[in-house]
Amino acid sequence: MGRFLFLFVSVLSFINLFQCKPADLENACDVKSKSFLLGTIIRYVTGDHSPSCLPSFSFFEGWGVYGTTARVNAITSYQGQIILGGEFTMVGIATGSAAMVDAQTGMSIPNRFCPHLKVKGLTNVVISDESGGFYIGGDFTHVQGIKRSQVAHILPGCQLDTNFVPAEDPNRNITALALLGENLYVGGMFTGWGSGSQNNIASIHRITGALNPGFLSPSYDNSVFDIVSDGSALYVGGHFQNVGGSPRYGLVKLSPVTGAVDSSFTAQAPASGQVNDLHLGTDHTGTSVLYIVGPFTGRAMSFYLNGTQTSWSPNPNAEVFKVKQFENTIYLGGEFTTIGVTPANYLVGVDNQLGAVKENSFAINNYVRSLNVIGNKLYVLGEFTEAKGQKRNYAASYDLPSQNLNQWDPSLNSTIYFPAGDIVLSGSTILMGSNFSTINTKLRNNFAAFDEETGYPAENTPNFDYSIKALHVKDNHLFVGGSFESINGIPRISFAILDLPSYQLNPTNIGVSPVGTDIRTITSNENQIFFSGYGLASVAGQTRNGLASIDSNSFGLTSWNPALGAGESASTLLILKDLIFVGGIFNSLNGDNTVLNYRAVDANTGVMRSIPSSANYPSNGVNGQAYFDGKIYLGGIFTSIGSFGTFNHIATYDTQTQSYITPNYIYADAMVSSLTASPEGKVIVTGSFSGLSGNTASQYIAAFDAKTNSVLDWYPNPNDVGNVSYYKNGKWFIGGDFINAFNKPYGAFFVSYMNEKN
Repeated sequence: MGRFLFLFVSVLSFINLFQCKPADLENACDVKSKSFLLGTIIRYVTGDHSPSCLPSFSFFEGWGVYGTTARVNAITSYQGQIILGGEFTMVGIATGSAAMVDAQTGMSIPNRFCPHLKVKGLTNVVISDESGGFYIGGDFTHVQGIKRSQVAHILPGCQLDTNFVPAEDPNRNITALALLGENLYVGGMFTGWGSGSQNNIASIHRITGALNPGFLSPSYDNSVFDIVSDGSALYVGGHFQNVGGSPRYGLVKLSPVTGAVDSSFTAQAPASGQVNDLHLGTDHTGTSVLYIVGPFTGRAMSFYLNGTQTSWSPNPNAEVFKVKQFENTIYLGGEFTTIGVTPANYLVGVDNQLGAVKENSFAINNYVRSLNVIGNKLYVLGEFTEAKGQKRNYAASYDLPSQNLNQWDPSLNSTIYFPAGDIVLSGSTILMGSNFSTINTKLRNNFAAFDEETGYPAENTPNFDYSIKALHVKDNHLFVGGSFESINGIPRISFAILDLPSYQLNPTNIGVSPVGTDIRTITSNENQIFFSGYGLASVAGQTRNGLASIDSNSFGLTSWNPALGAGESASTLLILKDLIFVGGIFNSLNGDNTVLNYRAVDANTGVMRSIPSSANYPSNGVNGQAYFDGKIYLGGIFTSIGSFGTFNHIATYDTQTQSYITPNYIYADAMVSSLTASPEGKVIVTGSFSGLSGNTASQYIAAFDAKTNSVLDWYPNPNDVGNVSYYKNGKWFIGGDFINAFNKPYGAFFVSYMNEKN
């Protein structure tokens, strides 16, 4: 970020220089003028996206929703904001498990300056490449949507190095990286490397990622967790108990050329001990020593580089995960609560002579899993939620040696566990890697609104206690349905009205009952708001089985009452002129027990019409509908429509001929939950299917062209089901249960122009 601030300051200085003399009059919109150039630079740096004759830039940040359950069920929009409803507890920037953040604030570096790395999987370890870039290792499969098997090189400018391509292995997990000369040493859990037989440690070329076959260390019986070098040797720590068949308890010294064990170095953890972390530092005399920590007896000890143990012995009472040094203080992070007999919870600074407590006022409230010292700051990751009485979600930073908590607060969405966790500095930017999937989180309970241009979440939006299933905007009101029981603590059963643009709860309570009703669909015409839900039995004290409507002005209950069977519901309502096509799971309508799952009713009276058919019905539930060019596309869990034959989960009804189109060109192999059509006839389909019309290149979310009845070459291929899509201004907003799409991490929500390359 610093280089962009420097650019901005330089631009301002340049402007001030010209202000020393009377300014020449010129048109700031003239592309050849200095004003146009300077205005464009300032617009880019400051993130200005207001209407202007100057060039526009994309300032969009992809935010998602997160929580123990993260699910988007409904999407709509109002005045430049995209509104989401579902099941979630927070929103955050969808970075994936490695994020570039400002070293002072912890805020994400904007995507326009530093493209998000979008690591799909875990990032366990991060090191500098000593040229402004980084190497990352972990248990991941893709970086920025490009396949990379557990090790990747990130160039300065936050781009994946496409020339660095290590051998693929889906079963590898990398937990240690070290750079020496032209070699990158990788450690972790693996039984081979490409064509080589390297076990748990290997050497690869730092430029190409190719295996160095000359480095062939003996076999390790367990994982490697850290590798450090003094320039002439490698020191390797881990949970191994023997190397090459000889006992080596968690620590070994190797030749960096051949990988051979240095048998003269006898230092190791106590018998059966395991090592979590190493640090090459100095003792109180300035002599080089190797610090080791882990779950072994004593949990922290150090050795001179000849293998002789020092007198340093802090003796924490529980496991230590990380060790680092600043000046003459050694910092330990872990699960301990005492150092010797001195209370010290999870994070402490001890002296580098005997290990006596020096710094012990970090006041952190839970385990520390990772730490690093950068300059005069200590950065920590772990399971804590508070530091010095201030909220810090799993990441915090202290000034040294004062131990003052500073403002750095990336606010992660997940507790950090060992061995996933590392922090490295480059300039004024920190690369932080671990098992989180988002940063800069903000609390949002089941409801969120994002700026359509920037992606940033709106403030002061309401909190719903339970799930939202339906959203619908009519005039200056947002109608919300779901299974919630209160909003900001105010009772509302399953249906609420929010005033726009404030998102304040409207005082009108239409009185849905009973508690436990799940409103699943809402729509409107000029005068009425129609809604349906599972369990709906009454509104405003009057009987309404499954379906009801209110006046769009007074919000009073209308007489419209199609009357589904008791306990039945509709999942989708589509209005065409004076008709409402009702789809769901039901076996009664207007008291007629022969009507199943799909039928049109009069929008004014609620009386059934004879279309689509008065005798042939979908064999099971109808979940979604889309309308394009005189045709209704309906999807669900049905596999046939009466005597009309097979319709696998999708059917097309022609409103002009009032008949289903056969043969059925577009079909799915499992449930369809929604369909949405654009004005151009592109239809996005979501659900639990693994393909459309025999094309299985994308599961759960796919698209077809309604004009040609052909599946589109667009494959998000998310890892879990899609629930809903919404089209606006050439963009698609898509939600579901997924956390990955296009081999990139997302938080149950992504935005697409449908132009992604597969």
